[in-house]
Amino acid sequence: MNKTPFRWLTALALLLLCPLSMAQSPDLVNEDRDLVRVMRHPDGSRSVYKRQAGWRGMRCATYTASGRLAAINDYTEGKYGQLVACVIYNEKRQPIYKVSYGYDSQARLIEERMFSSPGNKLVQRVIYRYDANGNRAKPLIISLNNADAGISPTMTEDVANAHRQLRGNTPRRGRR
Repeated sequence: MNKTPFRWLTALALLLLCPLSMAQSPDLVNEDRDLVRVMRHPDGSRSVYKRQAGWRGMRCATYTASGRLAAINDYTEGKYGQLVACVIYNEKRQPIYKVSYGYDSQARLIEERMFSSPGNKLVQRVIYRYDANGNRAKPLIISLNNADAGISPTMTEDVANAHRQLRGNTPRRGRR
């Protein structure tokens, strides 16, 4: 089976999760058979991507301009190179989020779910839509971490509002 579409999806997901939109000056090095890519950002920070031999995944460590570790993303790939999970660590190397990825029958990324860690509470969903030509539209981002505002939507209410928004209707507030 051709792995090219899955590798492309993996690269696209990495672009969405790591701060690469302003990245410049990529450097590739091979350290002890581990492939490393360094992206230097205009603000002086940098992201270091490392793919270790024998591991189905990749690590992205992001450092501040002063060289201090800011975050680590550990990505796990599936059998065909598609992203299946990610664990996001803070600067103290403590897990703060876990992410799972969902695909449709055409191997297109259709959903990301982010859970708090510890606690395993769903805090965000990103839903991807595609037009008839297979072009991806702007993602629908649903934040479920509204405890500070006194709002705690149920998954049913959230999905109903997402479907209304996808159809172009104005979302209604859920029943309490």
